[in-house]
Amino acid sequence: MKNSIELYKAIGEADDAMVKDALEGDTAKEQSRRLHGILEAAACVAAVCGFIAASFFLQRISRQGASFGDDSTPDMTTAESTVTDVPDDGIDHSFDWQYEYDLEYENISIAGDYLFNDANARGRFLILKRNVHTGECTAVCTDPFCEHNSPSCPFYNTMFVVGIGNTMYGVMLDENINKTVLYSYDVDADKKENVYETPAIISELYQYKYFLYFRSSDKGVQRLDTRTGVIEKVKSQPGTISSINCGLIVWEQHRQNGGSASTATDLLGNDPRPYNIFIYNGKLHGVIFDENYKSSYVQLDRSGSVEKVLIENSYKGFIIGNNFIYFGTDGGGSLHPNSENKANGDIYIAPLDTFESRLLCHVEEVKPFGFASSYLNTLLSGDWIALYYQSKNPESENPESENRIGVDADMLLVNMVTGEYHISRYME
Repeated sequence: MKNSIELYKAIGEADDAMVKDALEGDTAKEQSRRLHGILEAAACVAAVCGFIAASFFLQRISRQGASFGDDSTPDMTTAESTVTDVPDDGIDHSFDWQYEYDLEYENISIAGDYLFNDANARGRFLILKRNVHTGECTAVCTDPFCEHNSPSCPFYNTMFVVGIGNTMYGVMLDENINKTVLYSYDVDADKKENVYETPAIISELYQYKYFLYFRSSDKGVQRLDTRTGVIEKVKSQPGTISSINCGLIVWEQHRQNGGSASTATDLLGNDPRPYNIFIYNGKLHGVIFDENYKSSYVQLDRSGSVEKVLIENSYKGFIIGNNFIYFGTDGGGSLHPNSENKANGDIYIAPLDTFESRLLCHVEEVKPFGFASSYLNTLLSGDWIALYYQSKNPESENPESENRIGVDADMLLVNMVTGEYHISRYME
């Protein structure tokens, strides 16, 4: 491999096609423009694609800590508290700031029978549910005569949806009386109830275990305990929420110079610390490419030298619960000179505490290339996760060409414990 290793930002890699899909997909909806108008464009792309990379290559990973101390003017929200300044002593303190992950196995998503997503699927805006046991995809609205395109549909103007068990939560804009409603919908009981109402705009909705985190334009970020109905104020940090995982909230702040900085806090926004997304449980990890664009997932020392190759022929990755999930490749990574995605259908998983990687499953029919989202949220239900995939494009003159499937239409549902999977096709 090259002596000067280019470290690819493994979490949330998004190539041009994914960004194009994001901009032309959900964010193109008129309802979405109204509801999300207060978000910066960069934050919108990050929300759809998940942890979007602010900079794809880092030549000096040991210098990343210093970037948190610059005085660039942020694009996003002003912080309510100040992140610790970087000591100017010439020493790499990146590891000193890192929280210890909550590595006891505990799902961040409560198990249920469905994955829920808001979809602009093939020109039709719908709120969908996907059965994790069969892959069946159906509309959440059970009225067989409803067109789902007018206020007569109970889920009309819904923007964000997440699931806790078999209950879906969504944000709905009621234009008639100028309010935004956070509601619940019990699929089993076919019962919809308003949980929280505000004349302000709700612009983010995340789920972590039994909690819902949401940001309103009048009160900032709040946390709702769905078991008790109690709402707590969360101390906001600069930027928007990037993820909630392993007992941490990660906030991403986009800067005017095109870069970004991340901050981690506890689950109520306290004790902010600069956050290095490459460090997991005291170890530095990432995907590297050699001169032939062969990619491998590796563990590095603080200087950026490879200590251990964890998985050869792998690329992309993201943290889900206490695990790291990434994809296999047949030798050419997603930075191949011809922009070819060389996914081979392998899906790997590694627990964050040991990084004892194993092959979760091999999907013969399609090639997974990224995790699916319901605008701001990774699609999860207990141990089940939804992924986007590629398949052969039957409409192409080149029979070997591949076609991206999604956004929000067809998905691959994978069980992160057993490796069982289903291909969930749109309204099949």
